[in-house]
Formats: sequence, C-alpha cells, structure tokens
Amino acid sequence: MRLTFFAPLLLAGVLAACSRAPQPAEPAPPGRYIHAGGIVEPAGEERLLIPQLTGRVERVLVEEGDAVTAGQLLAELDNAEQRAALAAAEAQVAQSRATLAELRNGPRAEDIAAARAAESEAAALERQAMSELRRREGMAARKLISEEALETARTQAATAVAARKRARAQLDLLLAGTRPEAIDAAAAVLAAAGAERDRAAALLEKTRVRSPIDGVVLQSGLKSGETVTALSPEPVASVGDVQRLMVRADIDELDIGRVQVGAAATVSADAFPGRSFAGQVSEVGRRMGARRAISDDPTQRRDSKTLEAHIALGEGAELPIGLRVDVRIEAVGD
Repeated sequence: MRLTFFAPLLLAGVLAACSRAPQPAEPAPPGRYIHAGGIVEPAGEERLLIPQLTGRVERVLVEEGDAVTAGQLLAELDNAEQRAALAAAEAQVAQSRATLAELRNGPRAEDIAAARAAESEAAALERQAMSELRRREGMAARKLISEEALETARTQAATAVAARKRARAQLDLLLAGTRPEAIDAAAAVLAAAGAERDRAAALLEKTRVRSPIDGVVLQSGLKSGETVTALSPEPVASVGDVQRLMVRADIDELDIGRVQVGAAATVSADAFPGRSFAGQVSEVGRRMGARRAISDDPTQRRDSKTLEAHIALGEGAELPIGLRVDVRIEAVGD
C-alpha cells in the first residue's frame, strides 16, 4: 500500500530531473585561425642547377653564401674539346665570309688589266703564227719545204688561235662579273658555317654553370676534379633571392575553403622560441597534393591531401631556407 503511494511521486521526480538535464551541445564553430605546417623558401623560389653535360669540374668560382648576379659564372666543366670545335667553326665562318665578299665585289681592276694584257699577248702570238703559216705554205707550193714542216706551222697557228680565244673568254668572264648563282651558293655555305659555329658555341656554353637570377648560393655540391652527370636528378647547386622570403604552407583539405589571398598570417618556429614573424597569404594553389612539410609529430598523417599556399613574409624575417615552421592564418569570415 505504501509502495503504491510512493510510485507516482518517484515517477514525477524522475521526469522532473530529466527536464533539468543539460541539452546536447551545438557543433563547435570553426576557429578563428587555420594552423598548418610549412617550409621557408626564397620568395622567387629556389632555383636548382643541373648540368646539361657530363664532365669533370674544371673550376668552381663561388661558395655557399656568396651573393651572385643573373648570368654570373659559378663553375665550369673541362671544355678543351668544345673550345677547339668552336675555334674551327669560327675559322670556317671567316673563310666563307671572305669568299662571299670576293664574289659580291666582282673582279678587281688589276685582274681585268692583267686579262687584257694576256689577250693582247695571245693575239700577237696568233698573228705571228699565222704569218709563219702563210710563209711556209708559199715555200711548200714551190717544193722548198717538206710536208711535215708545213704541218708543224699549221699546228702552231691553231694553237695560237686557241690561246687567243681562251684569253678573250677569260677577259669576258671578268667583265661580266660574278653570276648570281655563284653568289647564292657562297651565301649558303656561309650560312651553314654560321650554324655550325652557333652549335659549337652552344655546346661550349653547356659546360658552364651560371646563376639564373640575382641571389645567394644556397647550396653547392661542386668540387674541382669531380665528375658530374648530365641531367642528374640531384642538383649540383641552388640559388635563391633571400632578400624576400616566403613560407610554402600545407593547408588541410578541411580548411581550404577558409583561406584566401591577402589574409594575415603569423609564422613561428621551435628554433626561434618566443618570436613570431608576420606575413600575408600571397597565393593559394589550385591543385591538391601530398603534404610536403612533414613534422616530427608521429600522429600527423603523411598521406593526407593538402592545398599549397604561399605566405609572403615581411622585411626583417631572417630565417634559414628549408626551416620547418608553424603557420597561423586568419580564416575567412571569422
């Protein structure tokens, strides 16, 4: 009887307690900041230098940390063979150019004068030979000389006539000037020689390692006497402009919609405790990829998809290239 009396009261108490229980929590709003890992790089990106030819390093002209300018020679491979080939090609160009100039200029006045003199001499010899032939023909008619002597005179006269005609033809050739076909052929020979010279010069240039930009030598594996391999996957040196730095940050795929160009960012690193470096998002990638800035945290997923963002650092951020850093970016709409 007493149990029956308390049962309704107990049920009412339970219902009241349930009504006072806390409601399920609302989903937590996204944080104000996006956190990501990154790597410090030159603002213009690090330029990796890979030789185009296999050869022995003849000389190295710079060391790591040296300031260089665009086009500056950093190192040179042994190129005695390439230099000899270029010298031979240049000599061929000079010879072909001289031949073409000679043809275009035509015969010299001295050559024409010499040809005229040669024709006059040949004509005089012709007259002399013809006069001797007529004299011997008269003597042969009177039976004063043999038939063989007459035939000799005829041969000499014919030879003199041919010599005079040949001298005249040579003079006419000089007076007519060079044929266009000969000039075109000589021009083609010169063009071919020039192409061979350019090819030799290009091969020689491939033995020289030059800086593609103004900057600083960040890394150099070049040593005199060592052999480098053409198009090796391992660069022999790298150059970057350290006057301006950036951080290449890996934005997790869940946060990519909250990052935009112009957002403020802060960079910190364990190597610089208590310090932070201001920056700004300068570029956001368009293609997802694997994480590049791998930390020492064993719980971090290596195979996760990320979007690359570039953080331009302000002046005075003197951080070593390749340093792993932590990035905090102000999220869109927060």
